[in-house]
Amino acid sequence: MTIPLEEFDDVDDSVHRPRPVTINGSFPDTVVLCFFHEALEELREQGRLIQIGKFSDEIGGAGIFATLDRSVAAFHPGVGGPLSAHCLEQVIASGVRSVLAIGGAGALVEEFSRDDVMVVESAVRDEGTSFHYLPPGRRVEFDPKEVQRIVSGLAQHGISARAGTTWTTDADFRETRARVERRRTEGCSAVEMEAASLAAVCQFRGVKYAHVLYSGDALHGASWSERAWTTSTRRGQLLEAAIALACTS
Repeated sequence: MTIPLEEFDDVDDSVHRPRPVTINGSFPDTVVLCFFHEALEELREQGRLIQIGKFSDEIGGAGIFATLDRSVAAFHPGVGGPLSAHCLEQVIASGVRSVLAIGGAGALVEEFSRDDVMVVESAVRDEGTSFHYLPPGRRVEFDPKEVQRIVSGLAQHGISARAGTTWTTDADFRETRARVERRRTEGCSAVEMEAASLAAVCQFRGVKYAHVLYSGDALHGASWSERAWTTSTRRGQLLEAAIALACTS
């Protein structure tokens, strides 16, 4: 007997379809998904981002921002595959054709040290959302040319990065020691909650996508280590670099 997540429908005949987001003016065709609220707010306070709209209050009411020339939009899509994919679907319906996500991740190996940066080249699909957009499978692979473009582009902005594999999960409080070890064994350096889901949406919709992670908390030791990752200066650095790289996508 198959489980529902194995019932992939490859036709685009959904009963409920995404609708464009209501904003002031037209939506940029390039977007940065930024999982750092404070970094977005800092650029807004500096006058380098302007708010052009917001998502509905029912899904959190996050603000949608844009660069002053309106070439790039930026917003926090919400934590977890379902919510972030929902917001992504709405902006794709608004005309977005290129997406760059930046977020934090838990380190599964010592080599992924605090504030290290990884550009995702594949993600283990230990979540549910991706199975509604791609056939059942263990991983989703990312565009290698786009991965290399982002690695090289980050270096030009003074940020050293490498390509690597992440583990996407829906349940951050069920990252058991046995599960962590299994993911380490198959080559995962990081764990987060969105990469596989968002990549699947973009592949289904034919949209360019890349995902950058920096090493925040750690799960490779005897116990979880928070490492004060939410106050890292890496967050603001990545947002500025991502906007610049999005402009050249």
